[in-house]
Amino acid sequence: MKNTYRTVMLPLSALILLAGCMSVGPDYTPPSQPSSQFPASFGELPAGLAPGNVEVEWWRVFDEPALTALIQRALVANLDIGIAAVRLEEAQAMLRESRQGFLPRGGPALGYENRRGSDVETSPGQSRQNETYRSALDASWEIDLFGRVRRSVEAGRAHAGSREALLRGVQAGVAAEVAATWFELRGLEAELAVVNDISRSQRESLEMVERRVSAQSATELDRLRAESLLRSVEAVAPELERRRATSVNALAILLGEAPQLFKLPATPPQREALTIRTIAVDNPAGLLARRSDIAAAERALAAATARIGVETAGLYPEIQVQGSIGFVAGSLDALGSGGTQSSFIAPMIRWNLLDIGRVRARIAASESRAQEALIVYDQTVLRALQETDNAFKANSAAGSTLKLRLQASTANREAARLARLQFSEGEGVYLDVLEAERSDFTSRRALTIARTNQRLAIVSLYKALGGGWEMCTREGQDCQPR
Repeated sequence: MKNTYRTVMLPLSALILLAGCMSVGPDYTPPSQPSSQFPASFGELPAGLAPGNVEVEWWRVFDEPALTALIQRALVANLDIGIAAVRLEEAQAMLRESRQGFLPRGGPALGYENRRGSDVETSPGQSRQNETYRSALDASWEIDLFGRVRRSVEAGRAHAGSREALLRGVQAGVAAEVAATWFELRGLEAELAVVNDISRSQRESLEMVERRVSAQSATELDRLRAESLLRSVEAVAPELERRRATSVNALAILLGEAPQLFKLPATPPQREALTIRTIAVDNPAGLLARRSDIAAAERALAAATARIGVETAGLYPEIQVQGSIGFVAGSLDALGSGGTQSSFIAPMIRWNLLDIGRVRARIAASESRAQEALIVYDQTVLRALQETDNAFKANSAAGSTLKLRLQASTANREAARLARLQFSEGEGVYLDVLEAERSDFTSRRALTIARTNQRLAIVSLYKALGGGWEMCTREGQDCQPR
């Protein structure tokens, strides 16, 4: 027995040592961006942007506590985040399963066999009826000589990393979506305030025209025009109310609540002026490290590369060691006595030579998937650069548009005031008042929309920069989905 174990175990020990330093398939190296495709800097930055570390909790720059509270609630209760978190848990569980490939398989085995042999199989004088009882501990172990298990673990680890990056991306996206929905909601409320203010002014104008008509200093045509403008302004309110309700419902869903039960937090009137300090935008290299979609694409590439090794291992023999120790007896009473002890150890080599064609086809398929993952990574990087540049331009345009809208609104408001004053003093014609008030209404709504667009441009800028998810990695910050 000792010679048998020595004959078996010495070669096995050598195989185990060899298995620790051999893995077929390509070793993964992170992709590098060619200088011709990846800029070293964002170039000349528009006004209001500067190099520096990107703000993590960027929503605090708006100085709106209600918005901060809503984002923190969404990071815990949002269902998309919950789905991404569960998918990460699934990937981590699959990684734990793949690591079990390094360990033996098997366990206790109990068996009973009642067999009746034929006359040919039975010697004279022996019973044709045989009973066998077996109690043993069976085990098998794959010696990972060519790295199939190691590559599987490597692929599982990269897949879990990709899922984690996707979770961070969903968290950052939800924060940006909550902020955008909040500012759209606040913008609609500001538009409604403008409509109410203009409607009140138009009612006063209509009353003034009616008095002038009674005094025969204005015509019925003037009164009809004044009433028409009033009704046109009032007709805007129902659509704004509908859009406001839609935004409230969208905010409820982002927070994982039923729209019918959701209550908006109490907020003070929106400030007309928005003062934002210079926004730090870092550099393209920082964008690579911060954007979760880029990190997810890179980890997906690593997983695809490791799976090439998993498939390549199919070209080589699979070495297993099977063993068992236990008792075999002809009766249940005799089971467990010293004379019934049985054990064996059996190294086994399997080599599916007839499946080489299939294996090579799977290797080619895995190589194509890895090439696809590399292209997806490059595409993700380029799109990140595109989104960032677009966000820079949009932020600059929104700021310029807001300044021009402010100037136009100021001029139109003053023109409307002067037109009403002149008409009340008996000078000018009401058509001038009508045109001035219509321009005042249009420019004030445009100014409100421009303020909303400026806030949305800042949100889009931070989203393009990939900021926000880092908050969930801070110690003491609860971002775990409920």
